[in-house]
Amino acid sequence: MIIHLPTGLEFTTQKEAKSYFGNHRYRRLVKEHKIYFTNYYKPVANDGSQIIIQENNGTDCR
Repeated sequence: MIIHLPTGLEFTTQKEAKSYFGNHRYRRLVKEHKIYFTNYYKPVANDGSQIIIQENNGTDCR
């Protein structure tokens, strides 16, 4: 889940948040720590033999 801290808007996926804000603004909000990420270990792909885990993108979300 992704939460936009100033407004409290909640998004299920990054794709949903990028569609709402636009890619450039979304990336700026992440850089400014105005977006909070939860569920870093949610499986994002499963080909039957392995599960790829979504990792923290390196931002320090407070």
